[in-house]
Amino acid sequence: MCQYCYNKLQKDATFFTIERNKKFAEYLNLNQKNCTNSEYELANQNCIYPAKEAVITDEEGNQVWSVKAFDFFESPEAPDTVNPSLWMNGKSNYLAGVFEVVKGAIYQVRGFDIANLTIIRGKSGWIVQDVMTTRETSKAALLLLEKALNEPVCDKISAVIISHSHADHFGGIKGVVTPEQVGKASEGKIPIFVPAGFDEECVKENIFAGTAMGRRADYQFGHALKPGTKGVVSTGLGLDSPKGSSTFITPTDYIAYNQKVVIDGITVDFQITPGTEAPAEMNNYFEDYKALWVAENCCGTLHNTYPIRGAQLRDASAWADYILEAMEKFADKSDVIFQSHNWPHFNTPQNPDCVRKYLLNNAAIYKYTHDQTLLYANQGYTAKEIAKKVEIPEELKFNWYARPYYGSLPINARAIYTKYLGFFNGNPNDIDPLTELEEAKLFVEYAGPKEVIMERAINDFNAGEYSKAAFAASKVVYVYPEYQEARILCADAFEQLGYIAESSIWRNAYLMGAYELREGVDRKKKIGFRSYDMLQCMSVDMLLKYIGILFDNHTADRRDVRFRLDVKSKITSRAELEKDTGDGYKTESFIVQVYAGVVLTHPIYEGTKAAEVNEEKYALITKKDLFLWCVKQLNITDVEGNAGEYLEYIQDNIVDVNATAGFNMIEP
Repeated sequence: MCQYCYNKLQKDATFFTIERNKKFAEYLNLNQKNCTNSEYELANQNCIYPAKEAVITDEEGNQVWSVKAFDFFESPEAPDTVNPSLWMNGKSNYLAGVFEVVKGAIYQVRGFDIANLTIIRGKSGWIVQDVMTTRETSKAALLLLEKALNEPVCDKISAVIISHSHADHFGGIKGVVTPEQVGKASEGKIPIFVPAGFDEECVKENIFAGTAMGRRADYQFGHALKPGTKGVVSTGLGLDSPKGSSTFITPTDYIAYNQKVVIDGITVDFQITPGTEAPAEMNNYFEDYKALWVAENCCGTLHNTYPIRGAQLRDASAWADYILEAMEKFADKSDVIFQSHNWPHFNTPQNPDCVRKYLLNNAAIYKYTHDQTLLYANQGYTAKEIAKKVEIPEELKFNWYARPYYGSLPINARAIYTKYLGFFNGNPNDIDPLTELEEAKLFVEYAGPKEVIMERAINDFNAGEYSKAAFAASKVVYVYPEYQEARILCADAFEQLGYIAESSIWRNAYLMGAYELREGVDRKKKIGFRSYDMLQCMSVDMLLKYIGILFDNHTADRRDVRFRLDVKSKITSRAELEKDTGDGYKTESFIVQVYAGVVLTHPIYEGTKAAEVNEEKYALITKKDLFLWCVKQLNITDVEGNAGEYLEYIQDNIVDVNATAGFNMIEP
C-alpha cells in the first residue's frame, strides 16, 4: 500500500484542501489574510450593547451557551480548515449583543442562540417576536435587553408572536412568559399569536418523527463537535444550537389568512406563507415602524427545501411566490427588513431599494432552482445528475445572503425532484433496491477483497479525491465495522470534505461522520422528545395517533380489541366551556380498535350511530394519566370502566424509542 498515517487524531488541512480553499477565495474575491465582506459589515451595524463574553448556564450550572467559545473568530485570517466563505458567515454570526433595528422601537438579541429574539415596542409594553430555542437563552436575552435599554422588559411583555413551527422559534417560550400569564388579551392576559396549523406541525416534527430527527440533527448541527477551526464554526443561521430546555405553551390566537391585527396598539399586517420554510409560517409587517419581518423565508443564507435532519419537502415555487407577494405588498413602504436569524437589511440613500432587492434576489434563487430542476428532469436527468448541474447564477454569486451556508443547491434540487417525481429515478434497479448493507456487501464482493479496495481508496485520498476515498472506505466499514483502517481512512476523507464545504450542514455532517468513525456512537445518548411540554399539550386525538406510531406490530399478538375511550381534560378556552362537565373539565370520546396489529382511533362525533358510542368495553381516563401511560410512567390497574386489560395490552407493546435514540448513521 501507499504510505498512509493510520491514527484516530484530527488532521490538518492537506495540500489539496488548502489549494481548493485558496481557489474558492479567489473565485469570490475574498482575502484569506484579512477576510471580510459586505454582510459582515452589515452585521456589525447598530450594536448598542455587545456581549462577546457571554456564557449562559442552566439552574444546575451546566453550560447552555457560550459566545466566548467562538472567540477564534477574532482572528482576521481564514484558517486552512474552513471554507473562506463559510468563515465569513460564522464571523458575522459571532457578533453578539443587543442590536437596534428601528430606533427606539425594535431591538434584537443576536448571538445568544441559533435564532434571534426580537422585541417591538407597543403602547403598554413589549411584543416579543419569536422566543429562541430554550428557556435559558430567551431568559438571558430578555435580561440583556433590560441592561441595554435601562428599562423594564421581562415584566412588560404584552404579547408574543411566533412566526413558525420550528423549535428554535418556540422552545424558549417559558423564558419569556409562564403558562399562568398566557391567555386572551381581552382577559388581561398575554396572547400568543401563531400561524394556523402550528400545533399540529410542531407535533408531527418534534413528536411523531422527533427521535429520528433528533438523531439526524446530530449530523446537521454537529452536536458532538466542539466550536473551533476544526469543528463547528457556524450553522449558517447562527453560531450553534443551545443545549438548554425546550419548552412549549399552547398558543391562544391562530392566524389563518392575511389580515391586520392591532396588538398592544400596534398594527401588525400578517401574511400567511404555508409550505415554505415551514408547513405553518407567516411574515408580518409592523405598519407603525415601516419594518417588514420575513420569519425564516429570507435569511443571511440560502435556505433548505429539505434539511438533512429530515422534514416535509418544501415547495420552492410557492416559497418564491410568497416572497414576491411580500415584495409587492410591503417593499415600497418598508425601511428595513429583518428576520428570525442573522441580521437586518436597510434602505439607505446609497441603496434606496435594498429591501426590494433583498426580496427579489431571494425569490430568484428558489425559483431558479425549482425551474432548472424540472427542466432537467423533463430532459431525463436523475436527481443526482441534476444536483451536479445546478449552479448559482453569476448575477447572484456576490449576494452573500444567497450563498449556501445552510441550504445548498444540490440538496435543494434533489428535494424538488423528489417532491414532484418521488424517490424513484426511473431505473428498474431502484424499484426494489438493495439495502445499504446488501449494497455494501455486493460492492466489496465485486471490487474486493477489502485490502484491494483500501489500497485504491488510499491512492484516491493521496491524490485529493476525497469523495471517492470516502465512498469506497464507507462501503468497507459497512461490511466490516471493526476494520480500523477503513474507519480511519473514511474519517480522514470526511474531514477534508468538511474543511472545504461552504455549507455548514455539509461541514457538520462530514465532521460528525469523522468523529463517530473515530470515537464510536454514544449509546447512552437520549434524544427522545424535544419537549415533554409539547407532549402534554398535544390534543387527545394526536396523542392517540402517537400511541399508534409507538405500537409494535411484531410483538403484539393478533387479538382484535375494540373499546370506547373517554378522556377528561381541563378546560383551556372559552370555546370549550360548553363541554364543561361541571368540574372545569371537558370529556372527549373515541373509538379505539387494534386490528391486524394496527391501532386505529377516531373521535366519536355528534351523529355517530349508537352502536359505536355504547361499546360494551369502555374506559375513562384523564388526559394527564393518558400521557403518563403513553410514556410508561403509569400502569393502568384501577381505571374506571372495564377496558383496563385492553389498555394494558396496548401499553405492553409500546416501544420506548428513546432507548435506541443513539442509532448508527454510517454503519449497520
